Amino acid sequence: MTEMKTQILPGGCRLIEFPEAVDSRGSLSFAQGQEHIPFSIERVFWIYDVQPGKSRGSHSHNESAEVVIPVCGSFDMFVSDGTHSATVRMDSPRRGILIPPGLWCELKNFAPGTVCIVFASHPYNAQGYTNDFDQYRNEQVRVERYSASKADEWNRFVAASRNGTFLLDRNYMDYHSDRFEDCSLMFYLHDELIAVLPADWNGVEHVVRSHGGLTYGGLVMSGKVTAVTALQIFSAAIDFMKRELGAQRWLYKPIPYIYSIQPSEEDLYALFRCGGKLVSRGVSSVIDQQERLPMRELRRRGAAKAAKNGLSVRVGDTGADLEAYWEVLSSVLQEKHNRKPVHTVQEMRLLMQRFPEKIRLHVVECQGQVVAGSVVYNAGTVAHAQYIGASAKGKECGALDLLFKELIDVTYSNCRYFDFGISTENGGNWLNEGLVFQKEGFGARTVTYDAYMTEL
Repeated sequence: MTEMKTQILPGGCRLIEFPEAVDSRGSLSFAQGQEHIPFSIERVFWIYDVQPGKSRGSHSHNESAEVVIPVCGSFDMFVSDGTHSATVRMDSPRRGILIPPGLWCELKNFAPGTVCIVFASHPYNAQGYTNDFDQYRNEQVRVERYSASKADEWNRFVAASRNGTFLLDRNYMDYHSDRFEDCSLMFYLHDELIAVLPADWNGVEHVVRSHGGLTYGGLVMSGKVTAVTALQIFSAAIDFMKRELGAQRWLYKPIPYIYSIQPSEEDLYALFRCGGKLVSRGVSSVIDQQERLPMRELRRRGAAKAAKNGLSVRVGDTGADLEAYWEVLSSVLQEKHNRKPVHTVQEMRLLMQRFPEKIRLHVVECQGQVVAGSVVYNAGTVAHAQYIGASAKGKECGALDLLFKELIDVTYSNCRYFDFGISTENGGNWLNEGLVFQKEGFGARTVTYDAYMTEL
């Protein structure tokens, strides 16, 4: 077997080393289940008797992935993503090469007597090929790393996308840019921006996170992204991460479906095809305002009690109200969890001032004193409550019951979903049953906030 120089293969292509058993009878290599072949095998074929000077392949598959193995002899495998190319000498039955969908490949320079076997993820489809290299290059997704000069283009795209929210606007993302090394990506097809990926780079752990400083940060897409296009985008993203950053892993937090104005889970399929593994799952309690479940009597009585005690709900300002509520919140978090709010009061003020129609503080007052509250992010389809808290007096008087009855029934009734946020810790391995019971009392049920890890 020829020793390989270290090289980065384009488009998610990679070499696969197969196990080998050797004894006095000879050698045996094998592939077991999906442990070695990274897909379910739907088709197997083999190539032999290739005449001198002839080649095979010279095409790309639109959907099918393949693993090609020389069981006897050798040949050159040329692979290209339209921008980067490589040629690998395949000369050992212990080594195969993965050809992801959307990657151009050509098998050539066959040694006499060569036989190779091909495992494919899809049945044969005569319409599933691109056979012209110039056409292929013209149809490939192009990736660029985000820079500040692209901020306006990025923001316009997110605002017009089918699954983006203002959290993925650069004016929100960049408020804590000093804490993260941004490596966000922008994807173009025929010079038109079709997707963006919010991401940051952790060089110590060699991991790209999309995104480490946000609740979610998955692929933001235009309506032109199809399932096949998403495969190309993920292939281009992985190639960039490996080639330009030397990344070894990719932590991906998809945008939950409730934030989409159209079905937008092409990324989850592409993630599956790239070997993404679920590593955390948060339980978030969400009310579907169009299909509401009834509020439990316990929550109704709490709201009535608060109203009877003279408590009232109003929108808080970014000055004294925010300061007063942050004192309440900080005290609760310190007492219960020995933690501080993720945002300082100064950071929250900055974000509220940048997005006055999107981020609002709602407080509950008792005799002029702030006793409870929540910050609500209005993402259009979703009103997401964050930093929920109540003082001892607020809890005694049912302040949060009154607050959320008002927010759900009146203030954010025009949003499709009302999201109370997650009630899990330790990557979802611990569920705060008391907290989730309280949220479910308003008629909420579970939507998961997930994270996946892909080895690159």
